[in-house]
Amino acid sequence: MKKVISLLTVFLCSLSVFAGMSNSIEYTQLYIVGTAVKGGWNISATPMSRIDRGVFMWTGTLKAGEPFKFMNSNDGWHKHVVATTKDELIKKGEIHNLDFYANWQLPDMLDNKFMVDETGDYVVTVDLRSMNVCLTEPIADLTYPDKYYMTGSALDNQVIEVAKIENFEFKQSITCKAGNIILMDTPVKGDDTRYFVPVFEDVDLSFGKGFMSKLNMTTDADTRGWSVSVPGDYIVYISCSEHKYMGRKHIPHKYLYIVGGCCERSWDYSDDSICGFVPNPENPDELIWEGELRIGWDGDTEPDRFKILTEKSWTDENYHPYIADTLAEGTVPIRTTDGADSKWKITKDGRYKIIVNTRNETMTTIYLSPNNAISNNGNGTAGIDSADTDLVKLSCGNNMVEVIYSPEPVDVKVVNLAGNMVSQKKGISKGVVADNLSSGIYVVSVVGASVNRIYKVKI
Repeated sequence: MKKVISLLTVFLCSLSVFAGMSNSIEYTQLYIVGTAVKGGWNISATPMSRIDRGVFMWTGTLKAGEPFKFMNSNDGWHKHVVATTKDELIKKGEIHNLDFYANWQLPDMLDNKFMVDETGDYVVTVDLRSMNVCLTEPIADLTYPDKYYMTGSALDNQVIEVAKIENFEFKQSITCKAGNIILMDTPVKGDDTRYFVPVFEDVDLSFGKGFMSKLNMTTDADTRGWSVSVPGDYIVYISCSEHKYMGRKHIPHKYLYIVGGCCERSWDYSDDSICGFVPNPENPDELIWEGELRIGWDGDTEPDRFKILTEKSWTDENYHPYIADTLAEGTVPIRTTDGADSKWKITKDGRYKIIVNTRNETMTTIYLSPNNAISNNGNGTAGIDSADTDLVKLSCGNNMVEVIYSPEPVDVKVVNLAGNMVSQKKGISKGVVADNLSSGIYVVSVVGASVNRIYKVKI
């Protein structure tokens, strides 16, 4: 009886283990296994590189006449990616279909493997989205240029040199129409021009987050390069060390948050009124923060440093300098493509204005004053009652924004923290711009012939 109970216990435990595991195909990992590869049947020994969601690549030696298949996880013989026929012969340049089975005891009749007829080096590419595999020649070692140039119909065939930042990456913001982008190593097409292209054909410029694969090279002047199916602003990145590429469609950020040992709330991003950037009503690609930075405000670690968050989270995209401890002075490039936790550094206490352009990925730092007083002739967080300058007086009480006085006609916009315009008046010298406002923080821009100011006001 005890033996029956013990067996039942083991069986139920096994069921509970299996029940907690997914039977779905996974698009984040894949392993090549079999006696055809050096790692043999050790699942973890030969991982494939993910170059896109569900697309994997491996370069190595395959032995002729020996079997291989793919495993979709490394937690056991559970998820099999196999051939559709037994001992299926696959050659370079061929595309073969795949089957997927989630089965701990896959029957031999379904456990089909691939083979090659010649021992040699191969590039094995598996696409789990379309369930196929292909073998190609290994990509020869390339020499990469010190300069890249972009052209193509998406750029009206204009030639743009891709900016190189330090020795970390090439990066370029571009505005595209529907068409294609060609990347080359000379400013003018010629017989000696090399074209750097994606591994696969018909890749759209917005090919995902994260560096996926190395640039390929061709001398074919008719190469299409990348497609652009959706017009708009894009940012393209090429790493200098690994020669991998990334592209993404630019979407302006609505929120940014400054944190650091020199900030009033240090590494606490919870209070928008202290650490939150506000949108620039005159430029949707810019956000502005103004406030006091003080070395060792509360004696925290990294007392003279700060960085910028794109969300109230430590795991979302952060804004960093390319080189740690870069001085926060003037206009400097922002790095978004590396996880290194580098920060900007200040050298003196005072009131600062920081402007971030999320399209060009630059940060401009302006030192306003050596104290925390809200300047009467500078931008700042206005109190509930009023915000004054030498030229313009605003009233921000009673749930409204009103121009009390201006010596010249000005255009006034009121924008909320989400970047949405609440109200605007053009060519006024006095009068109510917005009323019946909800409590909160707003951005007011005042632009005239001799005035160009932005205020953060509290209602």
